[in-house]
Amino acid sequence: MPSTNRPVEDSLQKKAERFRAEIKSFPVCLVTGGAGYIGSHTVLELLNAGVAVVVIDNLCNSHMESLCRVHYIARTESQRLQQSGNVPPIFFHQADIRSAKSMNQVFEFWQSETIHVERAAFPVSIGEVSANKAYPMLDYVLNPAKRAQQSPQAKDSPTWGRITAVIHFAALKAVGESITKPLEYYENNVAALVVLLKTMKAHAVNVLIFSSSAVVYGVGHEAGITEETVQVAGKGSGGGLLTNPYGRSKWMSEEIINDYCVAEPSFHAISLRYFNPTGSHPSGLIGEDPKGTPNNIVPVILQAYQRRRSRVHVFGFNYDTSDGTGVRDYIHVSDLAMGHLAALRKATKQPDPVPEGEELDGQDPISNYNVYNLGTGRGYSVLEIIKAFSNAAGTAIPFTVGEARAGDLGTVTASPDKAASDLDWRAEFDLQDMCRDVFNWAAANPTGYETLRRLSTMSGMNSQEMRRQSVATGLFDREEDFDNFITTSLNSIDNTNNAKDDSGRRRSSHGTNFSNMLKKLRSASLGGDEGENPFGGNYALSSGHGPGAGATPRFSMAWGEKHQTDTITEGDEEEEEVDLGPTLSPSASRTLPMRSK
Repeated sequence: MPSTNRPVEDSLQKKAERFRAEIKSFPVCLVTGGAGYIGSHTVLELLNAGVAVVVIDNLCNSHMESLCRVHYIARTESQRLQQSGNVPPIFFHQADIRSAKSMNQVFEFWQSETIHVERAAFPVSIGEVSANKAYPMLDYVLNPAKRAQQSPQAKDSPTWGRITAVIHFAALKAVGESITKPLEYYENNVAALVVLLKTMKAHAVNVLIFSSSAVVYGVGHEAGITEETVQVAGKGSGGGLLTNPYGRSKWMSEEIINDYCVAEPSFHAISLRYFNPTGSHPSGLIGEDPKGTPNNIVPVILQAYQRRRSRVHVFGFNYDTSDGTGVRDYIHVSDLAMGHLAALRKATKQPDPVPEGEELDGQDPISNYNVYNLGTGRGYSVLEIIKAFSNAAGTAIPFTVGEARAGDLGTVTASPDKAASDLDWRAEFDLQDMCRDVFNWAAANPTGYETLRRLSTMSGMNSQEMRRQSVATGLFDREEDFDNFITTSLNSIDNTNNAKDDSGRRRSSHGTNFSNMLKKLRSASLGGDEGENPFGGNYALSSGHGPGAGATPRFSMAWGEKHQTDTITEGDEEEEEVDLGPTLSPSASRTLPMRSK
């Protein structure tokens, strides 16, 4: 019997053919977890390098909105550099990487000669979703010399239009949660990796960049940790020093990848061990917005700034460091993203095979698997971080200092030398850059992606109706919460507009569209214009097209005066503590949440 859904199937078939035709002009990389914090920044750099991206994400701890903003940033930067403005496409599959069926459907959609629409996990074209969107961006300098280099595959047209490499971010990533839910961590982080490797083998994809973590080094290691401290295949200290299921899941994953590389000499893989990621893109459009409770120092500082907690609890004050507080290696997320591209270039440019019976001088003949630290090699203390964020925010961050916790080390930093020599990669950003960009993201997105995304769906309403609907649809609990959101956002902008530079001169802001939109929204609570659409001139939250190429970025912030940071005494209000201390943090851990749920 003919299908009763034939018109729908025909429409999907045509769309699938169009998607496949669009991607044929580019090399293609699949990114699992690509809508997340580090994933979205890496997807941006892939686009800048001329690579089309297929993203798989189940959105359990991420937002598709991040990919829309990534595509917009790439288009805008291309125009600013007087390029065409046409960037490679992003296609998004909402799928579970634990499901062999779903993973095979995704690969089949892009790899098979014939498209079987009824069996494929049909993608979303991010370019189409974001085509009529534009966003208020911060002013920032674009240095062509610092941008991602063109992928080697961009010159290899026979590889275009098919997935030839995978960057694997998707994983659960909270140390504390892993202790209470170990089976979920082993299922998501270890079993799902096996599913991915089997799927890659079935579809002849032979390059993998794996998101590992410095947590694999366990306890007992301090300054200048090298990759040889923990080695796979029974070398080094192994997993014996790991104290939690999250860390063990990453160490097990590295062992699995190494074993597979030994069995499959044509397969090339690199594991990247991150230290402490923070920062956000300088545009202020993408940053970390996880769902859950933070467990590291930077988000807690941010919550103290936003007055969502009374203060920052600092554990330890008598370490052998410059100010007595713990020192850790923090790395900007944009540097991390560039590290993934450097790794991809190395893994894609496969080395010459070792002749049979010979070994490389002093090296393991199994050269198709490598491990690299991604860190700065420089440590920053807890108090340095608080001070740097205070400088960026132009206000004091309250904190209190207490006793150190058992097992914490004074200093933990990476040795980045191997990545520098093998990958030609070095971190570019310092601590003040990281804190500035965190504050940028927080001020422009006070509740993360979700509020502005949902407000944009109401952009045709007048301001009073938008105020009512924001409550009716559950975006805010009360109309007063809507008012507070607008007022808080305006206050953040006003603070930066009124800030002065070191010579005492007031710094200017170009954020008129964004701030005017907020003012119009605030007028709704004061009996303002009932019929005015507050999004009329704000392209980020309207369905209209943004200004043409070469237009001035429409949202800018400046930084205020430096203030002395206050210390709160033990008699002040106590709030629930999270694990902030100077411990070795997991990869891609929740470092920049903008909201709590």
